Amino acid sequence: MQLQASKANWIMTPRQVKFEWKNSPLHWIPQDPLASHALNHFSFTLVRGEFFFCRMFNKALPYITDEKLKEDAKIFIRQEAIHSQAHAISIDEYLVRYGIDSNSQYQRVVKIFDKFLLDSPFGYRLPKKLERTWLNMRIGVVAAAEHFTSAIGQYVLTRSHWEERGCDPVVSDLFTWHSAEEVEHRTVAFDVYQHISGNYPLRVVIMGLVAPLFTYLLAAGTVQLAQDDPSIPKKQKTIWRLGFWKAWHRSDLNGYVPGPVWYLKTTFSYLKPTYHPYFEASTELAQAYLAQSAGVLASLRSKASVTEVLS
Repeated sequence: MQLQASKANWIMTPRQVKFEWKNSPLHWIPQDPLASHALNHFSFTLVRGEFFFCRMFNKALPYITDEKLKEDAKIFIRQEAIHSQAHAISIDEYLVRYGIDSNSQYQRVVKIFDKFLLDSPFGYRLPKKLERTWLNMRIGVVAAAEHFTSAIGQYVLTRSHWEERGCDPVVSDLFTWHSAEEVEHRTVAFDVYQHISGNYPLRVVIMGLVAPLFTYLLAAGTVQLAQDDPSIPKKQKTIWRLGFWKAWHRSDLNGYVPGPVWYLKTTFSYLKPTYHPYFEASTELAQAYLAQSAGVLASLRSKASVTEVLS
């Protein structure tokens, strides 16, 4: 008897959201402007990254022979597409209002997701015999990245509690809603990788590349936003000074945003041969938040109003 490839024994739901972006401040974590910049920059990575995740899973669908896992993958695609769209709207209606050059912020991730990780990386057409291997590797990249996003999700749900601590409720809800859905679908990318490849040495090699790149993208994007902010000390405006890394670590100690030590520890947990994301977070905690998310409820009310008018 073949074991079911999907380890998700709960219902996953794509949820539309609606946020009002007129009043959110740039320093939406008022106690920690650098943490605000770190998470604001993360939106740029998420827009491009999650669009890439959708592309890869659409390519992987024909190779998924387990029907439950295939359904999980389709829900994953829908959730990630909504995430990408929600962060794109937040950038256009919120961050751009503060003079942030969105094209400049996108440049690093564009090079990775829109040039290197294509079917033909940097325009080079791969031999036919390497196409499946290249797909497996890119699904491995998604699984490694999803390890971080689901771990961040658990961190946010258990430690950050931004809104309760006086942070802007709209931005807090955007990132907490997203974090909760990352926890909800945390098993999918890893299960798909295990199903279509399952190569453990390759998983280790991929994480060895993804972990430092993921950390660099977050750090470089954060200091880029901080450079035009007079409230940020000069020593925190470059990744080449210890002051930045100390400030980032302090943000982690205060529970506002995961820091460099956290990323190192989280990387090693993925490298265990027995690792599975099923055991890494709480579905119940995630779904409890999703049931009361202001952005989710606002979208449901909006749909109900439209339905009422049409009927």
